[in-house]
Amino acid sequence: MRLPDGAMEATQGITNISLGGVFIEMKDPVAFGSEISLEFSLPVAPRTIRCKGFVVWSTKTSPERAKDGQKGIGVRLMDIGIADMRTLAEYIESELAT
Repeated sequence: MRLPDGAMEATQGITNISLGGVFIEMKDPVAFGSEISLEFSLPVAPRTIRCKGFVVWSTKTSPERAKDGQKGIGVRLMDIGIADMRTLAEYIESELAT
C-alpha cells in the first residue's frame, strides 16, 4: 500500500472484502480521508489487483470501531479496472458459495 506521502506501508492483512471496499489491518492506521494506492492479490487469482482507495473510517480517529483490538482502516475502492473488478467479483462469489 502506498500512503499519501508516497511511502510504502506493509499491511497485516486485508479482510472483509466486498466490491465496494475492504478492511486493511495496520499497526499504525492512517487517518480518515486519506487517499492511498493499493496492490493486492487474492488466494485464487494469479493477478495482482491495483487500484486507488479512500479511507472512509479509521481506528485511529474512531477507536471504537476496533474489534478485538484490531487496528486498521475501512477503504472504499476507486479507479479499479474492469478486469480487476471481475476478478474480485468472482472471488467474492466463490467465497459466498462455500
